[in-house]
Amino acid sequence: MTLALLIVLAMLQALDGFTTRRILDQGGRELNPVMRAGFAAIGFWPTIAIKGAAMVALGAWGANYAGLSAPGLLVVLYCAVVGWNLLQLKRSGLL
Repeated sequence: MTLALLIVLAMLQALDGFTTRRILDQGGRELNPVMRAGFAAIGFWPTIAIKGAAMVALGAWGANYAGLSAPGLLVVLYCAVVGWNLLQLKRSGLL
């Protein structure tokens, strides 16, 4: 079960990256100041890759200490993030 949650979490990281890129390409802005700083310092995709890997690693680490709740909570969080991005794309007519 943990592996399945980590796979879903990795997929959500990719979806977050692709939807964020689409929003930014259409003139939107990144709301997270840490991510904005990363984009400016090392570029969009490297920042997304590092953040995605860190979230999956955090989920795996947390699973050892908090059981399924750690990756499960991250999956719920990133479902909300991707959902928000999709809503923004829909509102702007891009979806």
